[in-house]
Amino acid sequence: MIARRDLFSGFGVMLVAAGCGDEDAAPNEPGAKALSFALEDFQPESPRFGELYGTEEFHGSVLLMPLFAAWCPDCVGCALLLNGLYREWLDEGLNVRIMSINSADGRSSRHKLVEACSFPLLQDTDEDRVWERLQGARDDHYVYTPDGTLDRFYDYAAGERVDPLSAPGKAALRDAIVKAGA
Repeated sequence: MIARRDLFSGFGVMLVAAGCGDEDAAPNEPGAKALSFALEDFQPESPRFGELYGTEEFHGSVLLMPLFAAWCPDCVGCALLLNGLYREWLDEGLNVRIMSINSADGRSSRHKLVEACSFPLLQDTDEDRVWERLQGARDDHYVYTPDGTLDRFYDYAAGERVDPLSAPGKAALRDAIVKAGA
C-alpha cells in the first residue's frame, strides 16, 4: 500500500519534472520570474537617468526588454523602430514599457542607442553579467507580464526574430504585448 505522504510527494516531483514550478524555469523560459538586478540607466531622456535599477521598476506594466549591443547596427536600427512602436502603443493606451540592456562590450558605443531611442537603457557590466544570467544574447527580446513573469522569449539565434519593420512583424509583437496583459 502507498502511504498518502508518498503519493503527494510523488505528485510534487511530477509537477516539478513537468516544469510547473516557476522557480525551476530557466530565466528565458516562459513562466520564469524576472531576475533581480540593478544596472545604471544611461538614457538621458529616461526619468531615472543615472540611477541603478532593474525589472522591478516596471512591475504593473508589460515590459518588453531587448538585449542590444550598441556597436551592432541592427540593434541600433531595432531600437529606433521600437521607439516609434512604443509611442504608438502608448498613444493606444497600452500598459507597456520598454527597457533595454546594452551589452558589457557595447559601453563605448552606447551613444548610438541613446540617439536611436528615448526608452530606458541599462548598462550591463562584466561584474553583473546580466545577459549571461538571463541566458540571452544580442537581439533576444523578453516580454514580461505586469507581475514580472516571463510571457514570451524571442530567441534570435533560434530564428525567433522581432521584426518591427514589417506590418506582420509589428502586429505579432503588438499581439504578444497585449497577450501579456497590456
